[in-house]
Amino acid sequence: MMDHSQVQLGQNLQFSSSNPSSFQNLLESAASAEPLLPSSSPRTADIDSTFDDKDFILSQDFFCTPDYITPDNQNLFKGFGCNEENIPCPESPEKPTTIRTKRCRQDDFSLNPLSPTLSGIQEMVESEKNDYDMEEVKMEKITATLTKRAPNYVSQSAVALRCRVMPPPCIKNPYMKDTSGMDMDPFGNQRSKCADFFPAIIGGNGLSRYHTDFHEIEFIGSGNFSRVFKVLKRIDGSLYAVKQNIKQLHQDRERRKALMEVQCLAALGSHENIVGYYSSWFENEQLYIQMELCDHSLSINRSTQLLSEKEVLEALYQIAKALQFIHERGIAHLDVKPDNIYVKNGVYKLGDFGCATLIDKSLPIEEGDARFMPREILNERYDHLDKADIFSLGVAIYELIRGSSLPESGPQLVNVKEGKLPLLPGHSLQFQNLLKVMVDPDPVSRPSAKELVENPIFGRVLGNART
Repeated sequence: MMDHSQVQLGQNLQFSSSNPSSFQNLLESAASAEPLLPSSSPRTADIDSTFDDKDFILSQDFFCTPDYITPDNQNLFKGFGCNEENIPCPESPEKPTTIRTKRCRQDDFSLNPLSPTLSGIQEMVESEKNDYDMEEVKMEKITATLTKRAPNYVSQSAVALRCRVMPPPCIKNPYMKDTSGMDMDPFGNQRSKCADFFPAIIGGNGLSRYHTDFHEIEFIGSGNFSRVFKVLKRIDGSLYAVKQNIKQLHQDRERRKALMEVQCLAALGSHENIVGYYSSWFENEQLYIQMELCDHSLSINRSTQLLSEKEVLEALYQIAKALQFIHERGIAHLDVKPDNIYVKNGVYKLGDFGCATLIDKSLPIEEGDARFMPREILNERYDHLDKADIFSLGVAIYELIRGSSLPESGPQLVNVKEGKLPLLPGHSLQFQNLLKVMVDPDPVSRPSAKELVENPIFGRVLGNART
């Protein structure tokens, strides 16, 4: 019976390779012949063993199941005398090239010398071992390269990204009282590592806040250190003045110095006779300050007509109130002049706090226009900084009355520094005496801003509404 099954299997092998249904009939006929033998017969065990081997070969190799351990272009049926014109099994699909360690299969294969797959498996295992060794060498090289770097190595791109997302430093406002503990910088250590990238951040390689938030309408004017533009803020549709530094601020010291004006305005807060402050930011290594837009300044160079005594007294009174407000907060302006006195809807406002400092001399002192500075300031005597503002306001009012700018030097300027003002025809003596006491060379003899506001001349000339 066994011989008959083997002969039948061998005879039908060529036919079955091209017709799977014939092969299925062959398996069913072999299974139906099995009960004819006793179960205890040793020949049955041989038949089962032989059939199992062929079944394994036929079920996997005959039908060419794509398997990663199947050798390429391997004719699996040479050991059975099969026709060599059989189509070989298709190649296994290519695996992506990745750095992975490949583990050798531990499957149990029959070591039957008759098995036609044994030699192919041995070759495949040797090839996999070679691939495994090559991948191990690659991994060792990569590991060695990584270990050469310092343990705390951080790439330049990572440092640049950290600098871009890092908030700006918290700078203590020296004009604010009770700010202890506000000058702490929790990112100080990390920010020091970003020193090389800080100019790039301020460089504004991204979107411009000025052009994104504002529409520039026209150029208003410029000074020695800044220029001012009339702008429309896109989000609220209101008009503002934006002050921009002319000089680029490359050094941290320069940036901190420029911020003094912003800090002073922020500390002072709102006052009807001080130009309003809204916001500020750094862009392209320049400081931008969003300010209240005024109608014009009292600059002599732009004035088309002389001011009357009443108008001058109105300006004097309102700027005196502004000085009283900042002096009570311990701040001196040190650059009061017609160019820094602005008008909006008939209200006079003091602006440009770029030279502002503390009266207690705890901050550096940088005086403004020398023509309006008293001699004690020019001689670096800073004991009465608040009285220096009174002197400057007196000279500014005198210039407005004259209708012409003071010279840079000469006897006329010397007389003003000594408090020797010429008579002003057409103006009251009370008004002229007030100007003379304001420009007294002795700072102690000058009135304070509070005393100036309380002077009875404003009540009589400007009306009872002035209190």
